[in-house]
Amino acid sequence: MSSKGSHPYRTRNSAHDLFRRLPWTTILRLSRNVNREARSNGLTYVDDNGRTALITLTLRPRIIDRKKRNALWQMIRILDGAFGKLARLYLQDPSLRTLFPFEPGELPWISMMRSAAYRPGAIVSRWDANTTFGDEDWKEGFCVFEVNGVGVGGLWYGPASAEVALKAVVPELKKIDSRFQPVPHHDMRRLLLGTLLTQRKKLGRTRGVMALAMEKASGSNYVEFECLARFYRKLGYPTIVTEPTDFTLKGDEVFARGRKIDIFYRDTTLSELCLLEKKGHDLRALRVAFRRGQVVSSLEGEFDHKSAFEVFTNSVYADVFTAQERKLFQTHILWTRLLTERKTTDWKGKSVDLVPFTLKNQSLLVLKPNRLYGGQGVVFGRDVNRSAWGKKIESVLREPGDWVIQRLGQLRTKRFFRPEANGAREKELYVVSGFFATDKGLGIVGRMSERTVVNVARRGGLTPILLIP
Repeated sequence: MSSKGSHPYRTRNSAHDLFRRLPWTTILRLSRNVNREARSNGLTYVDDNGRTALITLTLRPRIIDRKKRNALWQMIRILDGAFGKLARLYLQDPSLRTLFPFEPGELPWISMMRSAAYRPGAIVSRWDANTTFGDEDWKEGFCVFEVNGVGVGGLWYGPASAEVALKAVVPELKKIDSRFQPVPHHDMRRLLLGTLLTQRKKLGRTRGVMALAMEKASGSNYVEFECLARFYRKLGYPTIVTEPTDFTLKGDEVFARGRKIDIFYRDTTLSELCLLEKKGHDLRALRVAFRRGQVVSSLEGEFDHKSAFEVFTNSVYADVFTAQERKLFQTHILWTRLLTERKTTDWKGKSVDLVPFTLKNQSLLVLKPNRLYGGQGVVFGRDVNRSAWGKKIESVLREPGDWVIQRLGQLRTKRFFRPEANGAREKELYVVSGFFATDKGLGIVGRMSERTVVNVARRGGLTPILLIP
């Protein structure tokens, strides 16, 4: 039946208000159904102990309308363009050697970009942000806190979680209000595929197979890779899952597991490849593939250090970027500085001594490892006492280049029902979104957690995101 008082589901909590009208017996049934569908759709990950765990999905989806989706799509495309400039800037400006402190073993790889024979490849990047989709003033609180340029997670999880919501939850909500008609938004799995096929075509390589490469021991994304490979094979594109050590040279061609490789998507960072070399693995085939542009993300993706945001938020580098890019930085990129004893500017443009400034403004700052991922090592100043903050700052100063300080953005929370052992429970959860854009569309993966550090690998979960046309 349809409710005459229903609204267009473009305001804060509107979908949640609709969900709360479901009978409790229906919510309990949905909890069981969502968990079952999540497992069958590959929404699992491998934890640090090697056990396969089910990722928690909120029972109702988040909703975004087409106008906001298109505005975000344009913004992320502009940010992608700015990110793509960092490698060239690094090669031209010696001052960036400090901001991007590559390890000695990484430098020969990075130096390949100076070669006339080097062919830049494609970058797959995900921008993580605190945002809301319902309020008309959503842009005011939209703050981007991180970019990932290698091994973007969620490319399977995002669209798969939306499919679960469409199958298990949306039909029940339509019974209450037939005007609730959400649809899938752009599919990140297909956006990645389009990127791989486009780059492969540019290289004139169409007869080999595609590969998805990462170290199996490194964890959860291997589940995503297996799911992605099956998905691409069903679409008619031969795809295998490999490890970085599987690649070999046969004559002038790159092979893995007996198959000639046209192109591959990697989840292994350059620092991880260097560790493999230290262990004695021969990675010459990977060097050849990088030089030819057969690797996605290319070496340009390695500049996703959190200190990249210092380039975006420091006026010293303003001339490198367009007026459109600078406007986005000022409005939506969180002020960030590599933490060392030096003078710099604060978010108001005022000259400050960075360490005393960091100690004084503890509650407004977040301390982050420059290159780790998965929420590792993040410390919110507001969550620790002054003594602990001071000791932590003192210790990280002994690791120059390894830590950044970032202004605390607006932490978004929303109310959800989430499955629990014996049913479901309504809770206020922190939410963040990851955005992956191409010229074909904008993919979004929603994440939630009871903790301020929102990450699936740190006991977080997923919030399905659907589009209201």
